Amino acid sequence: MSLLEIEGLRKTYRAPDGTTSTVLDVARFELTERRQVALEGRSGSGKTTFLNCIAGILRPDAGSIRLDGTDLVRLSESGRDSLRARHIGYVFQTFNLLQGYSAHENVLLGMFFGRGPDPGHAAELLERLGLGDRLGYRPGQLSIGQQQRVAVARALANHPRLVLADEPTGNLDAIHAAEALELMRTICDEQGAALLLVSHDPAVLGRFDTRYELSELNAAARGTEAR
Repeated sequence: MSLLEIEGLRKTYRAPDGTTSTVLDVARFELTERRQVALEGRSGSGKTTFLNCIAGILRPDAGSIRLDGTDLVRLSESGRDSLRARHIGYVFQTFNLLQGYSAHENVLLGMFFGRGPDPGHAAELLERLGLGDRLGYRPGQLSIGQQQRVAVARALANHPRLVLADEPTGNLDAIHAAEALELMRTICDEQGAALLLVSHDPAVLGRFDTRYELSELNAAARGTEAR
């Protein structure tokens, strides 16, 4: 059964000089429940923009994005925020952790907008990600890799239907990247969540049976128009 269905998605940006650039032009993309897939593309190709549109952070210029039958594009900003909190977990490339709060508190704060805070579950996730002895540490007291793992725990804390991950291992060495990725995929599988991960790292992409190239999705849309 399809969890995510995208049709005719287009996003264009206007430069300071008035020229426009189409970053996304995706005819169709579909992700079924519990499926785990990777999306690859060069830096600046629009991968983050694609995820932000799916998450309802950005509104596309055209098209539909249906999550479990609900079109995010037709929702108000508050409606998109509510749906994202309840059904989408997002591992941001820049972490977006709150610097004044501990690792445990950062995960708990994310839970306030979903099912409600569960200190035990938050601590369990952090422990599984190797941070059991860092619950009270603030982001500035953690390494970059540890901050990344806090971000992963926060994304998974609300038992989302869909997890979006933007270069989630980009700041980890090869060994820790492989461990963190495997844990994230295992927890997604346990919780029944689908995973859409974007990366340009061949080692990460090679761990997925199903991979898409964003430029090919965009090309498919242009080819449809040509016909």
